[in-house]
Amino acid sequence: MKKHSRSKSIVIISAIFLVLGFALFKLDVLGLVPIFVIIISFFMLVVHGLLHLSGRKDGDVFEAYQEAAKTRGIALEAGLRNKND
Repeated sequence: MKKHSRSKSIVIISAIFLVLGFALFKLDVLGLVPIFVIIISFFMLVVHGLLHLSGRKDGDVFEAYQEAAKTRGIALEAGLRNKND
């Protein structure tokens, strides 16, 4: 059985909800709900799409943030160490 990536699944679901939100907005149904659906699904689509394209298939946004912060911290520390030497 093929293992599907979590990020890819979230991107597909977000795209479906984005289209559904635009359809509800165009039909002027449910008041402000379509706007919230559009905003949330758009940002989920962007974040998880970038995670998938960058090779993070598990879709753990917090883990990606922690790794980026750690890398940034190591780079800053190395830069300061080189300045002091």
